[in-house]
Amino acid sequence: MRVFLDTNILLDIIEGRQKFLLAFSNVFDLGVKGQIEMYAIPLTFANCVYTSRKNVGYENAIQGLKVLKKFVKTAPMDDEQVSDALCSDMPDFEDMLQYEATLGVKCDVIVTRDKKRHYPKNSTIPVLSPEEFLNEFFHD
Repeated sequence: MRVFLDTNILLDIIEGRQKFLLAFSNVFDLGVKGQIEMYAIPLTFANCVYTSRKNVGYENAIQGLKVLKKFVKTAPMDDEQVSDALCSDMPDFEDMLQYEATLGVKCDVIVTRDKKRHYPKNSTIPVLSPEEFLNEFFHD
């Protein structure tokens, strides 16, 4: 199963946001064990460094991403995906870039902590919180 990780998920890990870590750590553990493939776009890594450097420092942000990158694949972006994101009527360009990348690598789900994200309402890819993902795809 291919799982796309929204930027906020990686920020939670890098910045050690305790109230969000438990659910995502279970998702991440599935990736470490090879039960899922985790993806993010290059812009996510840049945004994580930019945002996290203010809270945890540049070096800590880079070190956190180095650890995550061992398990999170980079979803490629091409000219057509950027054009499609620009032509979308959705209000958040970053989210549309992420969405276009999920289509490109054929992800099965987008995992985000922010359920108000601006992904297309008619998406064929489910948009779930870490808890919802675990409950829906890996319930006992």
